[in-house]
Amino acid sequence: MIEKNIVNPDTELFGSVMRTLVEKRASLSRKQTRDLVLAMLEQRLDPLHIGALLTAMAMKGEVPDEIAGAVDAIAARHPPLAIEVPRALNIGGTGGDRAGTFNISTTASLVVAAAGVPVVKHGNSRVTSASGSSDMITALGIDVVRSSDEASIRLTLKTSNFAFISTSTCYVFPETLTAVRRALGIRSLFNLAGPLAHPVDVTHQLIGVAQGSLLEPMADTLMRMGGITAFVVHGAGGIDEVSCVGETQILSVSGGSIRRFSVRPEDFGVVPCELRALRGGSPENNARICEAVLNGESGAYREATIVVAGAALVLAGQADSFSEAAALARQALDSGRACQVLKRFKETMYEITCKGLRHHTS
Repeated sequence: MIEKNIVNPDTELFGSVMRTLVEKRASLSRKQTRDLVLAMLEQRLDPLHIGALLTAMAMKGEVPDEIAGAVDAIAARHPPLAIEVPRALNIGGTGGDRAGTFNISTTASLVVAAAGVPVVKHGNSRVTSASGSSDMITALGIDVVRSSDEASIRLTLKTSNFAFISTSTCYVFPETLTAVRRALGIRSLFNLAGPLAHPVDVTHQLIGVAQGSLLEPMADTLMRMGGITAFVVHGAGGIDEVSCVGETQILSVSGGSIRRFSVRPEDFGVVPCELRALRGGSPENNARICEAVLNGESGAYREATIVVAGAALVLAGQADSFSEAAALARQALDSGRACQVLKRFKETMYEITCKGLRHHTS
């Protein structure tokens, strides 16, 4: 249930923006979007108005200035943490693909870390899926509130080459806004801005989009933001991942330019599979799938993980070709190094949690 507890909502701002979006069928400027999203974050808009605005923008189709403006607003409210990690990478997506796959990008992130690339995974609880990355990490026994603390990020990167930041912990959005997004049940502006508004200034981003029409807006937004090398991907089966089902369209953002190309599972030495073979479920079920993959279990889940991890390793410059990158991912799995990354991450978080509890009770 969404409670209306906004005192004196800014109806003038709402009316002005709705006229632009609906009557004029026009897009907002970067500054207009920044101001609008700040009003949402500062609880200056009625929840019903927020729902109408997010729906209108999604129906129109968000443009780069709107996505960048939303990122600006989030950064203004929550400045990036003072953590510098050379070549740090994040694998994420917009969500909203309704494919029901297991948490591929989170599982692949652990493999990438095992292959030598530091990963600062930024994820959220479910909005349009059965299990968000934060839900699965929690099911693995990790306290995502503590893992998102700056000291924990530094320590887990040191011990495991992997860190996890929960969006809902690092970016404390109003409960009314979260409730509106869940009630809408659709991909919104926040799904597009969220992966780009990383709490740490990572240098590499592998971002999946649920619709091919979002490839160019997201790539253009990343180019405007500057300082990031990225792959924006849309996979066969309509998934926001590099796909082991079929062809994946990729826009590569680097050095102020955008290049388009495509890859297929065969480029990674993987035989294409059916989308249904990648089905996940509850956070607990997806956690079991993740652990099974890291423990060397063969099958479609492993192959999907290798494809995503391979693309990330090419992006990070760890390999020159997708076939070479896939070989590195397989080595990380078969050697047990990927399993060790999760083990060290969990052990470090257990020690942090125990120390915190002892400190709290002393």
